[in-house]
Amino acid sequence: MMKLGEFNALYINRFTPQGAYLVEHFQLEIDENSTVEEVLLPTKYLENGAKEGDPVSVFLMKDSENRRVAVTDQPLLTLDTCAILRIVEINPYGAFADWGLDKNLMIPFAEQRQAVEIGDTYPIFLKYDELTDRLFGSMKIRKHLIEAPESICNERVTFMVTEHHELGWRGIVNQCYSGMLYRSDCRIPVKIGQHITCYAKIVRPDGKIDLQMSAGTVDKYDEAVSMIWEYLSEHKFLFLTDKSEAVDIYNQFQLSKKTFKQAVGRLYKDRKIKLFEDKISRIDE
Repeated sequence: MMKLGEFNALYINRFTPQGAYLVEHFQLEIDENSTVEEVLLPTKYLENGAKEGDPVSVFLMKDSENRRVAVTDQPLLTLDTCAILRIVEINPYGAFADWGLDKNLMIPFAEQRQAVEIGDTYPIFLKYDELTDRLFGSMKIRKHLIEAPESICNERVTFMVTEHHELGWRGIVNQCYSGMLYRSDCRIPVKIGQHITCYAKIVRPDGKIDLQMSAGTVDKYDEAVSMIWEYLSEHKFLFLTDKSEAVDIYNQFQLSKKTFKQAVGRLYKDRKIKLFEDKISRIDE
């Protein structure tokens, strides 16, 4: 099925004075009773010498008359991705941003986090409304992101900076997850809209990722083991166990429950701690 907001691999089916009509599967002979979904590629996007059956890669959008249309221009963002866009118009229906195509992208008032100004730039997510078969922009970035899996820890990721925070910068990790890069973990200049290659440090209980600029140690649990052992060396008892709530573990050590459990397992295997139902204690030699 042809998808709005994405690049589609289609074929030229027939030519008209307005351009070429494209289809998903080209057939030399088509049953006159069959219905084939077509989309227009306007003449200005056709290459010289184009002929029926030629494959084309096109981006699908809606024109000013709300008809599906194909273009070969490269937009600044595609479906379910985010980019920093400049507002070029505001009218009673919403704001409109330049996203690199002839028709500007509408951001309805309901999808704006704040009042916007013409000429200013904002992080915008491209979404699709199935009910109206239309693309729209959303400034409510976080509602479109999903919780990160534990398996992403220590992986190399792409971080898109979307806003400043008093402790660092918030943004989007791999166009899917919410992330935070702290100033203490970053030693390069950072600006809104920048794409930074960094590493997932931990996944918090709320599914958001804390990032760091360099790769972790060869064994990602070394730091967790050191933190827990240091605490026990000072306090004797730790009132957390592998059955504790993830949020309690994070509040104590800023560790995920999985990392905490594996670090505790290592300390137990090394015979450095004793496990109880409600606490952990160190073993004094």
